Amino acid sequence: MSALRLFYLILAVSASIHAITYNVTVPTEWWQTNVMYEIWIESFKDSDGNGKGDLNGIKSKLDHFVDMGVTCIWLPPIYETPMIDSGYDISNFIAVNSLYGTLDDFDALVTAAHKLGLKVIIDFVPNHTSDEHEWFLKAKQGIEPYYSYYVWNKGVYYGDYLSYPNNWLDVFNDGTAWEWVDEREAYYLHQFSVHEVDLNWRNPLVMTEMKNVLTFWLDRNVDGFRIDAVPYYVESSTLENETRSDKDVDSTNYIYLNHTQTKDQPENYPLVQEWKEHINNYTASKGNDKVRFICSEGYSDIDYIMKWYDYDDDFPFNFNFIRAGDIANEAVLDTAEDIYGIFVEWLDNMPSGKTANWVLGNHDFSRIATRIGLYRTDGLHMSVLLMPGVFTMFNGDELGMTDTYLTWEETLDHSACSATNTTYSLISRDPWRTPFQWDNTTSAGFSTNSTPFLKVNPNYLTVNLATEKEADFSHYKNIQQAIALRNTTVWREGTVDVELIEDQVVGIARQLDGEEPIVVLINWENSTVTVDLDNYFDGLPDELSLKIADIYSGLSAKIGDTYSKSSIELPEYGSMVLLGTTSA
Repeated sequence: MSALRLFYLILAVSASIHAITYNVTVPTEWWQTNVMYEIWIESFKDSDGNGKGDLNGIKSKLDHFVDMGVTCIWLPPIYETPMIDSGYDISNFIAVNSLYGTLDDFDALVTAAHKLGLKVIIDFVPNHTSDEHEWFLKAKQGIEPYYSYYVWNKGVYYGDYLSYPNNWLDVFNDGTAWEWVDEREAYYLHQFSVHEVDLNWRNPLVMTEMKNVLTFWLDRNVDGFRIDAVPYYVESSTLENETRSDKDVDSTNYIYLNHTQTKDQPENYPLVQEWKEHINNYTASKGNDKVRFICSEGYSDIDYIMKWYDYDDDFPFNFNFIRAGDIANEAVLDTAEDIYGIFVEWLDNMPSGKTANWVLGNHDFSRIATRIGLYRTDGLHMSVLLMPGVFTMFNGDELGMTDTYLTWEETLDHSACSATNTTYSLISRDPWRTPFQWDNTTSAGFSTNSTPFLKVNPNYLTVNLATEKEADFSHYKNIQQAIALRNTTVWREGTVDVELIEDQVVGIARQLDGEEPIVVLINWENSTVTVDLDNYFDGLPDELSLKIADIYSGLSAKIGDTYSKSSIELPEYGSMVLLGTTSA
């Protein structure tokens, strides 16, 4: 039994003895109730027929977010880039990738979004630059101050043999994190791709430069930033070797080592705090009451993640439904106990007065419908949407889109293309980055081009937005209805109880005096179970009405029916949202 599974089991046993009730921090800022939507620009909507998505394509589809109830759209890197690592290899932080459009197009998108009441945040990528960035090109010539913007080392001699400074590995499993530059007779550090050169965050000039980047985009009226790769900014100054892990992998694989020198260093935290201070000072200097927020991305153990709250990070992303702690450990979502444990672990560890958040999918990992099965996706979406806090979703997940099979020849992901035709599928991120499925026309309505940059999933004929909007019941409509319940007072201010029921059901109750309670029940197993809510939740009314149900178990035919709280039958993999009469 894994340590994480054992932890969840202990929580479950404890909860069966004494119900856990969490008080909710009443949201006062817009971002605290966010439904945030990640748009993978290249695959969302093509406006000019070249087969690739762009900013004008997004602008043409803003009504989709309004209709669904999304409050904020998040754009991954929009910057000028050689596109070796999907745009995270940035060659100019204050220019727009010409594949996506122009700076004017970006401004028009932000303006149009704001007119519809939508917020816009963008990725801020401060760990590295592209090796084609002007700073690095000057650094290779030894020109200061640019040479000192990066992390360099002359290496270590073993007799007459020059070797790397240490055994550090890059995250992309390519082996050493050091690359030799003849002109400088030195190695530079790259925690990610060899084409992504780590910035030296011990140099205050780097902070000045990156604050200027933030200011540039703040001037363009963005509403916040998602801060990329926060565990990796600063490395140990001693350059000590990292120790061998217990993983049975090749020595070039990132998880071959324990990353005690290159990840989660204490110097990382004040950097984020300083960026947030800069953003706040900028806003104050404009003399308005606009509220901007930041959120951080990093795959780490819970103790490291929670520290970000203490350094003015509005919230660190909660990836526990995707990854368990470290980036190499896939999340375990096999049982109701696992789901229950993820909810409780976050709420138990989150500092008082902070805002929770929940993430089911993103651009780096397989789609939630593929990972847990379509028959379970409605229930998990209902539960995370009706828990307190921010919910972040990946484009297409609202439709139940699944990963697309792509051949070796069809693959574009740089990391996968560097692999072999037998191992590429283990690395490629292309299967979940295929075009958004708008309708059943050419290229699923994504483009007028019949051969888009990645092929469309063949299931687009039935799995598409137009079809799901017309259907009586669909993944899209279930998510839309769950989002609507977030506008209720009980969702905003009510307590939350999370329970493991009969070892196979996750139950969530949101209650507030004078308001109709919300109850979510998801049966994670393939057997029918009857639930008596009196054994788990106090204060519920005797009868509850069915508001939302998954589309596979047959429950959707019972929408509007009344259930006795003491006897609710959940079919296999069935999930439901129930509403009660006003609490006493």
